[in-house]
Parts: sequence; structure tokens; C-alpha cells
Amino acid sequence: MYLRHNYFVLLLTFPLACCVSCSSSETPQKITEEVAVELGSGGAIDMEANPASESNAKQAKPARRFQPITLGGSSTTAASGADAPDEQKFDNVLEALKPLQIMLGDWGGTTFKKIGGFSSVETLGWVWDLQSNPAQPALVMTADKSRYYENARLTYLTDKQKYQLTLTNKAGQKQIYEGNFSVPLKKVPGDDNPNVMHSTYKLSLALVEPADEKKHAQIILNQQNNDRYMLEIYDLRGDSYARIDTINTRRQGTSFAKSDSDYGDKTCVISGGLGTSQVTYQGKTYWVCCSGCAKAFDANPEKWIAKHEANKKKTMTQ
Repeated sequence: MYLRHNYFVLLLTFPLACCVSCSSSETPQKITEEVAVELGSGGAIDMEANPASESNAKQAKPARRFQPITLGGSSTTAASGADAPDEQKFDNVLEALKPLQIMLGDWGGTTFKKIGGFSSVETLGWVWDLQSNPAQPALVMTADKSRYYENARLTYLTDKQKYQLTLTNKAGQKQIYEGNFSVPLKKVPGDDNPNVMHSTYKLSLALVEPADEKKHAQIILNQQNNDRYMLEIYDLRGDSYARIDTINTRRQGTSFAKSDSDYGDKTCVISGGLGTSQVTYQGKTYWVCCSGCAKAFDANPEKWIAKHEANKKKTMTQ
């Protein structure tokens, strides 16, 4: 009777031991990987196989690395992607476009390439467009007497983390370019006044639509200083780009030659740039940097005043 009882206990214990052995060799690694997937959006995590045995080493998977989405070189949360709420997406796009708002204002352009012995002369203006697509602000340009375009729209794609430029010619045909800075934004002292900081950069954009077009296949916005930029146009020839024309553009009227941190009370209530004109709401005046910001303010002044006040408080606490 005693031997039979021991034999029964042994039968019950043996399957339990097998289950514990199986779970200790397989389940922890699976659970660990699943937890890593859940935590992936919170930071960089390395997942490596456990080299406890030779068989584990043979089955080891490559290290998995999860990193947060970045915008313009700085870390942000996953909300900066395509699934971000409209307000968050708006703020991210606006922040990415701030280095380029030095182009705001009226300009005169002259082509390097001459036709019939004459260069082409154009006038153009850049303003903010904050109303056409509330989640996708943009810098927009209209041109008069240009050989190459009638208007342009420059924005930032948070899902691709690329800038997008759409050029439309007088026939209504569109060319869409995407790219990033080939020469990063840099602040340099002005030649005439070292106390005035000027913006320099190169934004290189390749044609993505129409996909097979070789003419005007690359555009480079080459900012020389606060009052001069060049728009360089390239054709695709073989495997390389050949520059076919350069539009040398100089600012007209009010100069924006001022440090980004020296706007004081003239800070635009919407873009944070240098205000050049004023708008009024309930007896109080606010600065705006262009007609686009003025229109957006007039459409919803309370929204922009609230955001402006929140940004001021945030800056003061940093």
C-alpha cells in the first residue's frame, strides 16, 4: 500500500516538473520580447538573446532597438507622426518651418540664365498659410513674371520627417519635391553689423512627382543671409544633377535682419517671428509677421492669444 501511494505521487509530480522545465526555457524570452514591444515607444531598448546555452546562441535573434520618433533632429513623442492630434501636428510642423520663415516678405529675383541677351526679373512674396489646412501650416509664395513658377507651397511632413515643396507653373502643372537640409541652419554675424545675426542654410529637395521627370529634378533653397537667398534649379543628367539656372533673390522693403532672440515686444503672436504689422482685439494690439498671420488672427484671435500666452509662460520657466 505504501509503495502504491508513492508511485501515485510520482506520476502526479512528473508532468508538473516537465511543465516548469518547458516554461523556463521558452516562455520568459517570449514574454520579454512582448514587453519590449509595448515599451518601444518610450525610449531606446536593446533586446538580445540569452546566451545561456549553445542552442540558445544558435537561435539568438538580432538585437531589436526601439527609438522615439524625432523631428528636425530633436527627440519627440510618437505623437509627432501621422497619427498625432491636429493641434500637436500643427505645433510640430510650425516648429520645423521656423528656420525657413526668414523668407517671409517681398523679394525681387533675377535669373542668371539669359534669353535673348536678357535676364528674367520677377517679384515674389512669402507669407504663412495657416488656414487652408489647420493641421498642416505652410509657407506660401506667389510670383509675378517668373519663368519657372507662379506659386509655391513649402511645408514639413511629420510622418516622413522631410520638407515638401510644391511648385505650380502658369499652366497649372505641379511639381512636388521632398528633402532636408544639406547644409544645416547656422547663425553668423552680419558683414555690416556683427551684432546682427544672419541665417544661412541649404535646403535640398528632389522631385518626387512626376516621378520620371528629369527636367527641374532638384531645387535648392540657398539662404545667404537674412536679405538674400538663391533658388537653384537642376536637371537630372544620367546619375547626377546639372544646374541650369539660379534665381538670385533680394529682399524688398522692411529688413528682417535681426536676431531670433531679439524680437522683444514685436514677436509675432502666431509664428514667433519678427512682427512687422499690428492687429487689434478687444482694445489690445498684437504683432504679426505677415498678411497670412494677420488673416489667421482675425479668424480666431482668442485661440492665437491663448497659445501665445502659453508659449511665453513656457519660455519663462525654461
